[in-house]
Amino acid sequence: QLNLNLDAAEHLEYLNISNNEFQTLPKDIQNLVDHLNQISPYQLKINLGGNPLICGCHSFDFIDWMQSHSRNIDNWDELQCTYFNYSVVNMHAIDIGMMKLSCWKTVILAGTIPCGILLLFLAVAILAYRRRYKLHYWYLQFRAIIKRNNDEENEYDFDAFISYSSLDKTWGQATLYATLVGIHHYSICIDDRNFRPGAYISDIIIDAINRSNKVILIITQNFLRSKWCTYELNIARGELSNRGRDCVVLILKEPIDVLPKELITLTLRSLLDTRVYLEWSEDEDRKGVFWRKLRDALGEPRPRQEEQTNSPYTMPQNEEDEQLVENFMRENSQLL
Repeated sequence: QLNLNLDAAEHLEYLNISNNEFQTLPKDIQNLVDHLNQISPYQLKINLGGNPLICGCHSFDFIDWMQSHSRNIDNWDELQCTYFNYSVVNMHAIDIGMMKLSCWKTVILAGTIPCGILLLFLAVAILAYRRRYKLHYWYLQFRAIIKRNNDEENEYDFDAFISYSSLDKTWGQATLYATLVGIHHYSICIDDRNFRPGAYISDIIIDAINRSNKVILIITQNFLRSKWCTYELNIARGELSNRGRDCVVLILKEPIDVLPKELITLTLRSLLDTRVYLEWSEDEDRKGVFWRKLRDALGEPRPRQEEQTNSPYTMPQNEEDEQLVENFMRENSQLL
């Protein structure tokens, strides 16, 4: 900063401030030049050579002033400064309009990149939250594939896993489970009898499906409204693709035309359109056809000596289970 007495400088013709440390022309000198240009017949010349002048993105006013007062700058055509990109340029050759554009691009880019990353992160977070159940399902499917590839044996612990809504529990257990176990001697996995307490329900479900040769889905309105039943449906659909064979048995406990269309997911619609499904009926003749088709779909029951499991999530069917079912069948045979 220079302290200049404007009144005493009226006859000043040459100001030598070369070889100093000025990075820009001090404002009081600019004011002096403007003042003398108005009142003095002399044209003041300023020597700025040898100063480390900077023409950065914060120097627009300085550059503009210098270019508009070039007649007051000694050796103007040779005066150089350090450009915003750290190159050395002649000050008279600077296009201040292009320089402003370049500087604003840098500022915008510097702000856009972190903002873009933040927006991308938020979008991914929102999408992940909205698809959290699907992502968890994919994770469990991937883990199941890895686990299956690491298993030395390809045998299953159960002939089938039955998926049903808790509101359809009476029919699912007293009719379907009881008949398959008590009469046809299948090894069946259901939540009340075979799920071990204490583990995450999602882990138990996928383990039960992985350890079952078939997955029986009892489709009702209650089933379609249940989050966990829908989850089991998606897992079963994934197993259908992973195993490369038919392992899903669909049972329509209610006629398909009474199922609300808005509850039929794309996954279920795909299964209904590509697979033969069984329909339950209270008609005695049709019941016989139903049980025959179900046995055909399940195949022969597994041999007894193979009923072993070391799973931390599911417990094997034992003789006590079968005895309880057989007693129930004898006591309620007229209801079945």
